[in-house]
Amino acid sequence: MPRKKQEYGLNHADRVAEIERKFGRGRLEDVLAQLSRVSNPTEKLLGAIVFLAREGHVQDIALTVSAANKNPSEVLNAATVKEERG
Repeated sequence: MPRKKQEYGLNHADRVAEIERKFGRGRLEDVLAQLSRVSNPTEKLLGAIVFLAREGHVQDIALTVSAANKNPSEVLNAATVKEERG
């Protein structure tokens, strides 16, 4: 089954919707604050961070933000692998 485009979080509205779906509306501001710590944010990188996070595991965001600040291509590659594996 193909993924909904919104799951990739490639724009702000899709990221917000996906964050609310994965973590609940109450965690939105916390997750957005964590995303604001990305050194060189791009739509694709921010989307990859949200896409990689497991439902209910907000700590995944902080860990992936840290990884993205060290090696953004590694995070993008991980998102590609996850997408390809379904």
